[in-house]
Amino acid sequence: MDKIQARDFSTMARWNQTSYPGVRFREHASRKHGIMPDKYFSIYYKVAGKRHEEALGWSSEGWSAAKAAKALAKLKEAHATGAGPSTLAEQRKQAEARRKADQAAMERDARQGVTFDAFWHDDYVIALRNRVKPESWQKEEAHFKFWLSPSLGKLPLREITEIDLERVQDKIRAAGLSDRSHEYIMGTFRRVWKHAFKRKIVAVECPVGKIDIPKPNNTRLRVLTPEEIQTLLAELAKTDPTAHDLTLFALLTGCRASEAFKLRWENVDFVREAALFPETKNREPREVFLAPDLLDMLKRRGPGQTGEYVFTKRDGTTYDAAPSSFKNALKRLGFNEGRAPRDRATFHNLRHSAATYAARRGVPVKDMQTIFGWKTPGMVFRYAKGSEDVQRRAMKGLASAFMEDKGGKVVPFPASKAEGE
Repeated sequence: MDKIQARDFSTMARWNQTSYPGVRFREHASRKHGIMPDKYFSIYYKVAGKRHEEALGWSSEGWSAAKAAKALAKLKEAHATGAGPSTLAEQRKQAEARRKADQAAMERDARQGVTFDAFWHDDYVIALRNRVKPESWQKEEAHFKFWLSPSLGKLPLREITEIDLERVQDKIRAAGLSDRSHEYIMGTFRRVWKHAFKRKIVAVECPVGKIDIPKPNNTRLRVLTPEEIQTLLAELAKTDPTAHDLTLFALLTGCRASEAFKLRWENVDFVREAALFPETKNREPREVFLAPDLLDMLKRRGPGQTGEYVFTKRDGTTYDAAPSSFKNALKRLGFNEGRAPRDRATFHNLRHSAATYAARRGVPVKDMQTIFGWKTPGMVFRYAKGSEDVQRRAMKGLASAFMEDKGGKVVPFPASKAEGE
């Protein structure tokens, strides 16, 4: 027998049969409904040879013997025809399922009508702040505040099209922003759309894929000469020994700035003469071997305790950007005077210069990929620039090949008709 809904039967008499088969009730010992005792109704029946009894409710809740009989008749009809639930438990289960489905539909409709601004504030930015560092979400918030929200904020997110994004692009161009900034702003929108797709608010591809986004060219051209490197190191040795050591390490390993900043002593292996970068840009650990000059420098600095960073500021905190003394040294030495922005020396140029000199010394492409942590060979050619001297000799070689006869004399080009007339 199904368990009857929990009630306090201590104040009720025994069951009484009604004039309706399968319907019975109990009377409350003290509570009245009108002038009559309050009655509690129940129905009982058989399904597949098994007896079921289900509680309905009190007469004070609207139940009566006739109403209970109608409920029982519907259950019996459903059982006989196979249409609909044949027990009240099934009825309640289906009713709850319908309620949840209706609620989900209402929530879905509400989500699908959510504006770009509302989705940003109520969902995306909350998830963003829990996932990335402050400097990252602060940049995205700036993109939202100054460029995306003014044009897209009041639009339903799922109705935003490439036409709306092109209006944003027009404002970006009118403001004179760089191609890189343009790319970053559209990247923020793309991530918002991806998050909305996971939330099932949008169901189509991101409209960013349908617009033309300028491809920025931020390739650094500057390669520091050996003389510039020696001058820079000498200047740093006088003003900031830690910045000197950090610069030397970045230069002789070709590592990224963040990899040098996060290097801990347990990742320096003096036996194998190697350093391990467990956290890299491409999320794959990388090991580099250390030159004797680096080993001497690291032994002078440490070894430190497990968990301690190899390079820290004077106050003991870690670096999150190039040392200010490095930037000041570049300024004092005049390394960037009269230089175009992409030709100015930066901390990243240490890695760029290391890759260039490694390529000039004939390090194979595969080994270059391993040393510098690049996923594709194309990155080798992006960072490793050829030698101007080698290129000059190559061009002179072409002249020798095409312009000289067997006797070593230069073969003159024939004069044109105009010159001969």
